[in-house]
Amino acid sequence: MTTTNVKAPELNYDHYSTDKYDQDIINSIPFHKELHETLLAFIEHKFDASKTYSILELGTGTGITSRIVKEALPKAEFDLVDFSRKMLSGARKKMGTNNVQYIFGDYSKLTFTKKYDLIVSVIGIHHQNRKGKKALFRKIYSLLKPNGMFVFGDLVTHKNPQKAALNQALHFHHLVEKATDRKTLEEWAYHHYVLNDLASIEEQIEWMRRVGFHVKTLLLKVNTALLVCKKTSKSGH
Repeated sequence: MTTTNVKAPELNYDHYSTDKYDQDIINSIPFHKELHETLLAFIEHKFDASKTYSILELGTGTGITSRIVKEALPKAEFDLVDFSRKMLSGARKKMGTNNVQYIFGDYSKLTFTKKYDLIVSVIGIHHQNRKGKKALFRKIYSLLKPNGMFVFGDLVTHKNPQKAALNQALHFHHLVEKATDRKTLEEWAYHHYVLNDLASIEEQIEWMRRVGFHVKTLLLKVNTALLVCKKTSKSGH
């Protein structure tokens, strides 16, 4: 039984160029720029640019996030995963082939044999259902080296229904303000309203802690979150 709630053509706008996709996703995710600025500051603070790290990115898309990480850690070795060949093609244009491996497939189904210093997923895990999210957090924990880090950036909701409703409204307001045209607004509004499978930030933090992660929130604005999860010696699963 698959835990991914969508297929690649539903998400990745195969009729668009990757440049338009990049513009649209930045416009459509509230605080997308701030999320990546916060991510970059964390990477620069916690990692040594002169060292070689093994990094796995789940749902790399067109490589927006991985390029930022690579600029901060130029000696790192990357495994980039996506279930869209078009998205991986866009990532290849940004990342090249030096110390980068491209892996085509659904990361919830793939088997990984390496251990990583850092695993990153930004704006993608919300396409896993609840069962899939829990399983993926366990999987990520198992793939990290001791004291390894998982950076989780995603769209979330909240347990409090009033807060959840407000942030949903603010998200749609953002879409209306930022969409470049009516067709783009229609596609991204449909994406968020129908295709996204959001879980509350409170639940997801609890699921991560049960696995064994120490979780720190770096950003939480509207329904955009950035968490840093460190592998601890004690696992709760």
